[in-house]
Amino acid sequence: MKKYFRLIAVFLVTLSFIGLNISHVAGQSNALAISPRLDLSLEPGNSYDGELQVSNRNKTESLTLNLSVVDFKAQDETGAPQLIKDSKEKTAWSLRDYIELPQQVTIAPNETVRVPIRVSMPSDIGAGSYYSAIEYAANNPQDEERVNISAAGVTLVFVTVPGQVKQQMSLLQFGAFVPAKSGTTGSFKGLYFSDRPKVLAYRLKNDGNVAEEPKATIQVKNMSGKVVYEIKDANYQHQLALRGQTRRFNVCINPENVTNTDAGLEVNSVVCGDTEKLTPGRYTADLAVTYGSNGNETRQLTETATFWYLPWWFLGVISVIIALIVGAGFYVWRRIESYRGRKTRRR
Repeated sequence: MKKYFRLIAVFLVTLSFIGLNISHVAGQSNALAISPRLDLSLEPGNSYDGELQVSNRNKTESLTLNLSVVDFKAQDETGAPQLIKDSKEKTAWSLRDYIELPQQVTIAPNETVRVPIRVSMPSDIGAGSYYSAIEYAANNPQDEERVNISAAGVTLVFVTVPGQVKQQMSLLQFGAFVPAKSGTTGSFKGLYFSDRPKVLAYRLKNDGNVAEEPKATIQVKNMSGKVVYEIKDANYQHQLALRGQTRRFNVCINPENVTNTDAGLEVNSVVCGDTEKLTPGRYTADLAVTYGSNGNETRQLTETATFWYLPWWFLGVISVIIALIVGAGFYVWRRIESYRGRKTRRR
């Protein structure tokens, strides 16, 4: 009976309730394979000399590329980079004056070349994060300029200058999340009637002067307080919150590793698996985010969110139970009234 009363309580609460990609994966296109990201830590006045690998996967035609350094910013809350090509003014985090590399490179069919790159930081530069993009554009005058890009067309270069920086992250929102088909947007949701929730999301705003790679853990607990899912790495793609950006981090409640083949290459990815452990009821998700690096103080942000999983079949069962209880109560009431009536007539 206690179980039934608990189900009824859930149903009644439901009735009252009704009343926020930059990754380390190799950038690829049909003919071009490049290094997607270069992360450096340089003291003021120091330089880095290295190489970038650029491959032509076309087996029959050579590929000539024009290389240029451009600034970028976050296009939306997913972190997709957007090149800033029309402005002559540099961003506050620009590396355009500090990167040297060839302006053009030609790659034979099915070959890989190593492009030299030099990054030199001035001696008077302040601590913080600096970044720009190296764009690879095919030497074809008929090609249109691309503004909105993915990691397949550029190498993102990040330089961290050690020292005391301004660290200021704020947690704007956390909860169960339903991504849109486009993958760029979605909505936070607290009540699920059909499919079980598969994704949690948290939104962070970075008002500091250093790009942050937050570390996060999430625990999902049922109504009795038992942990049903524990996500120990809630930023497994090592995504960044850039300077001045509001970034949404989507997290699979039950992540599953899968391997796909793209142009003969095996690519590992993570998909959101079924959350079969979520039985009908109320759930609490606890988020803990830590950030801070480069010798600076480590800080933590925490938040708790709740969501309900109440499928239609469950609500149907609850409705039947309530109907049976009401019917039984009415039947008992009628029997009592009938008994009282007979007793009165006998008098």
